[in-house]
Amino acid sequence: MSQGNLEKGFDPSLVPSVAAVTSPHGRETELRAVEDLISAIGAGGQAHVVVLQSESGSGKTWLLERAAALAARHGFAVVDGVSPRAGAGRPVALVAARNGRSEDDRIAVLAARCEAQLAGHLRHEPVLVVVDDVQWAELALLHAFGVVMAKLGAAPVLWMFALDSAHAEAPNGQLLHSLVRQHRAKRLGPLEPLSGAAVVSLVEDVLKATPDPGVIALCESVGGEPRSVVDLVLALRQEQCLTLAGGVVELAHEAVTAGMPSAVEAEPGARLPEAFVRMVRSRLGRLSLRSREVLQVAAVLGDRFPPQDLAEMLGERTSQLLGPLQEAIRAGVIDSDGDEFTFHREPVWLVVLGTVPALLRTMLHRQAATMLVEQRRAEAAAVHLVHCAKPGDEGAIRIIREAVLGLLPTAPQTAAALATRGLEIASPDSADRVVLATTAVAALVRLGDLGAAVDLATEQLRRCAGESSASLRNWLATALMLRGDEAAAKDVVADRREDHESWPDLLLLNTFSGEERREVVDVADQVLADPGAHSDAVRAAALTVRARVRWREGELTEALATTDEAIALRPDPAEVCQADPLWMRAWMLTRVRRLDDALATVEQVRRTIDEQNMSVLSSLPLALRAEVLLVKGDLAAAEADATAGLQASERAGTPMYEPQLRAVLVMAALRRGDLAAATRHLRGLESRAPGGQPFLLRCLLSALLTSAGRGAREAMEELREVIEDPASRRRLVLEDPSSTSWAVRTALSAGETDHAKLIVVTVEEIAGANPEHSAFVAAARHGRALLEGDVAGLAGLEDLYGADVWAVASLVEDLGSLLRDEDRDRAVLELNRAMERYDEFGAAWDAARVRRKLRRLGVRRRHWNYEARPDSGWESLTTTEAKVAALVAAGLTNRQVATELFVSPHTVGFHLRQIYRKLDIRSRVDLARIAP
Repeated sequence: MSQGNLEKGFDPSLVPSVAAVTSPHGRETELRAVEDLISAIGAGGQAHVVVLQSESGSGKTWLLERAAALAARHGFAVVDGVSPRAGAGRPVALVAARNGRSEDDRIAVLAARCEAQLAGHLRHEPVLVVVDDVQWAELALLHAFGVVMAKLGAAPVLWMFALDSAHAEAPNGQLLHSLVRQHRAKRLGPLEPLSGAAVVSLVEDVLKATPDPGVIALCESVGGEPRSVVDLVLALRQEQCLTLAGGVVELAHEAVTAGMPSAVEAEPGARLPEAFVRMVRSRLGRLSLRSREVLQVAAVLGDRFPPQDLAEMLGERTSQLLGPLQEAIRAGVIDSDGDEFTFHREPVWLVVLGTVPALLRTMLHRQAATMLVEQRRAEAAAVHLVHCAKPGDEGAIRIIREAVLGLLPTAPQTAAALATRGLEIASPDSADRVVLATTAVAALVRLGDLGAAVDLATEQLRRCAGESSASLRNWLATALMLRGDEAAAKDVVADRREDHESWPDLLLLNTFSGEERREVVDVADQVLADPGAHSDAVRAAALTVRARVRWREGELTEALATTDEAIALRPDPAEVCQADPLWMRAWMLTRVRRLDDALATVEQVRRTIDEQNMSVLSSLPLALRAEVLLVKGDLAAAEADATAGLQASERAGTPMYEPQLRAVLVMAALRRGDLAAATRHLRGLESRAPGGQPFLLRCLLSALLTSAGRGAREAMEELREVIEDPASRRRLVLEDPSSTSWAVRTALSAGETDHAKLIVVTVEEIAGANPEHSAFVAAARHGRALLEGDVAGLAGLEDLYGADVWAVASLVEDLGSLLRDEDRDRAVLELNRAMERYDEFGAAWDAARVRRKLRRLGVRRRHWNYEARPDSGWESLTTTEAKVAALVAAGLTNRQVATELFVSPHTVGFHLRQIYRKLDIRSRVDLARIAP
């Protein structure tokens, strides 16, 4: 309530819209305290005063605006008492004291006007008075407030004052605290710096989109003050440093490097946005010269530094660093973390490091390297040596080489960055150069940066020759194989084909392929015939090849036993180029429908990949798990994992598992009855499957889609060639036991009984050889019952199919279909039961087919669980979507929601995208704002 407002008789209150109540951005405690007071006063309580005292830029004004919106929502009249700000024009002249009668008269006039306006509101509703920036108000105005507060002490009025902490001892601050002591008061503040989650929430609120990790890293680096975060975001947007794609805001230029890559860059922080650099340098400029100089030397040591190292670099006692380091901590530039100090965020460190002149930076790196070598900390010294060592310095190269070899298994990103910089120093004919190049390529392969790995390996092989480059060639072949270029990979190792040492290359590379070529099988047999002559890794690879061969031959139990034998032999940690037999085990367990065991194995695969830092394989566990979830009938979770797997595959440039991932999407879309989506995903599979593989999977999916859209006769055109070939027919059955009944049913519907018999005989042979695998036993009996129209033959098969929900539902449907001519009532019962099962896991297409069968029997009914929903709005959300929306609106992260609902974070993300679309919103902030 400014003086101008009083003298003009109060302009209408500027009440924030109720919709403006957004996420609390880390101010939950303060807002809860204010809302409690609002509720108490609204319920008949007396006047209360809130004093919010905090530093400039900490979010006082934002908190007042949120309080005003809350009060308006509770039926309060909100009086805007915001005072003129120092930066918004000429400050109001402050009156030092009440000198003379004229000043008393003026206070009386201001108080009378204020009281009259508040009394007018109080006749109808309680009142909130907000006064921001008390430090800029005239003392006469504050005295007038004091008079009114005393008179209206029993009235339902909440007074909120915001004061900059820097002015707490100034006349305005002292007067405010003097006035408040005479009333019921609550003091809030100082407001703590925003947490990481609160920063993300605030950025989402400003940009109306989700920030990516690069944007978040910058925003978290400006001290946690809301004003600084908002100023940075607006500056980045104004200077066109941000791009928006798919509701996600990213940095427009090359991503900011992090971790070791940024530590070994020749020009630190060169890719940081200028707006961010200006803001951080402005903060640094407020520090003393001594503190800035200490921070510059500390920055050369790294984003983390022990105080004793800093003291040694400066030639001082540790105690002499107390003052400058404490100043830097208070300014939010550094923090203490155990035995070390850390820069608040990595981008801040890069800005500080960038303030050190290049020549001095090189000299300081040399000083640091010497110190660390003397301390026998060679790994840390290597980081500094890449900045200061001269070309051909063998001592420096030796230290760097040992460091990268030690870092490769646990920190491939660090190893790649350090080895790549080391190559700039190594001599062209140095043996160390080959080691550095091989390590860098191996690390890049692990990280999934296959393009960079191939380019670096190809370049270095032009410079290196002979046996010393064999390992480098192996890693080049591995990178080529992983990105689907099998022909090029074979060319790389072709000239070593007759060498005994080529066996591991051939085995380890080809275990990534879904096909077991005769030459690979022969090599595997040779290895296993003389196991003592080969390493555990090679023997494990050979056993994996043998397990797959046994599976293709229908020896399922032996195949699983062989994978277990390979798992026991595999090295730990395994080379990234070795196909871990765990993968094969998970794949096989899914096909024999031991789904819980399959999920446990997939989790073991995921954990192994994470522990060994093999980002290149991040799509693999998603592909394996998506298949299991599809069989279990969790279509949303299967689609979410498959989609996430495709994204991971695209990031790493590894198409090896895309066929399986896209197959899951095709099947899920077919189950739901979305033929357009199924067609789109099938085309994606056909265009992206490496080397034209896998032919059989494409045929099966194409036939399923054709059957759904055009009928059985056309579907058989896709299947006939597969069914007529014995090997392909066996593989069709082994790929998915539940596909047997579908294939038999399709062949019979098309009038091709002979082809139906071929399928049934094949699955019976497999089931007969593997009676312990109930899913194949069920498939054999199911197929035979369909072929012979034997209702009794279907009895007892539900339990044999186990957790394969679609197979069970189709079994019940087949039972109802076979009963139509002999027992209508039971047929209706079974078809209803089948429809219920289809509905339970969202198989709308299959449920619709059953409804058509029921209509032919004279039964007209709608979807078993049908519930009409609008296309948009809260009522359009499914039960699961509503649960996800409620939890996200309450502030839970995707991972927390996943834990709460027993699903994966990818599934939560899938549901969130549907929620955003149906509610026409773009972010979690929007969801929290509109949640009922």
